[in-house]
Amino acid sequence: MARTDHSQTDELRPKARHPYKNEASLPTEKLGAAFDELIGDHPSFRKALITAQRAAKSDISVLIIGESGTGKEILARAIQQTSGRKDKPLVDVNCAAIPDSLIESELFGYERGAFTGARTEGSKGYFDEAHDGTILLDEIGDSSLSVQAKLLRVLESGTFKRVGGTKNIKVNVRVISSTNQDLAGLIEQKKFREDLFFRLNTFTIQLPPLRERSEDIPLLVDYFLKISSAEQKQKYRFSPAALKILSRYHWPGNVRELKGVVSYAVNMTQSPVMDPDSLPNFLFSGPDAPQYREDDATRGAPELYNLAEAVRDLERKLIGEVLTIASNKSEAIKMLGISRRTFYLKLKEYGLD
Repeated sequence: MARTDHSQTDELRPKARHPYKNEASLPTEKLGAAFDELIGDHPSFRKALITAQRAAKSDISVLIIGESGTGKEILARAIQQTSGRKDKPLVDVNCAAIPDSLIESELFGYERGAFTGARTEGSKGYFDEAHDGTILLDEIGDSSLSVQAKLLRVLESGTFKRVGGTKNIKVNVRVISSTNQDLAGLIEQKKFREDLFFRLNTFTIQLPPLRERSEDIPLLVDYFLKISSAEQKQKYRFSPAALKILSRYHWPGNVRELKGVVSYAVNMTQSPVMDPDSLPNFLFSGPDAPQYREDDATRGAPELYNLAEAVRDLERKLIGEVLTIASNKSEAIKMLGISRRTFYLKLKEYGLD
């Protein structure tokens, strides 16, 4: 891998690039139905969606950058549904969740008798499944150098060999990748291949974190409440005091965390109007908690939950803190001392993945 100095690293840091020059139309350009799940009017968020819609019209590689919970997977799905490959498969590959020992067989499949325990008929891999469609390399920044080398080979040649096979198999896929990592920084640390970076970032889209578009929180809350109201046949709304607390919170888990909080509030209240007592306890404690005053609501601050709820709050905060310290998710798993499966289940449970 080529050595990267600091000046080169600055040049590598992703800048949103647009296939068309008429960016003046961004504020008024209409989004297709595929983007309906991506809610927000903030200029930087809307610009990301419009540029994604434009990129979808070609087969160029797309790199989506954003913190966990900002909607990278949803945006990737919207790009695929807007593209000429919308009727073909979209195969989601979680690069961080596949052990190095299985990556080749998972990505490229294997021939019969390739290794002990292999199916007698062999098996297709993710690239086989994505042929003529789209493959999403999710959290590519968490992949090992070994995985990166194997991905680069197939992306450059458009061919691969199954494990235990000798035949080159031609594949036609559109590549979308996503990460919550600073890939340029990883390149500098020699943890990410520079050649793979240039292969993946033909077109880069950056999704802003929720804290940078807090004015979109009421829109998102309204959207999630409408879904809950339809499911439970009951119309819900937050009181002004509760909505104020939601708008003030830092949201380290971004939109996914907000969705979880709305769902929690709907299930915790017996009233169609949810006040601060309906909100989870972590919103009122810790460095990210908004200031709460008695005159913000008709009732006081929520009472402390039982031991199980307190443990959940502590667990969520600890995992969130480790994610900010660890260089990747594999290191986070080692620091937490839990299994990979448990780790990803907890990320999903707390809206941190």
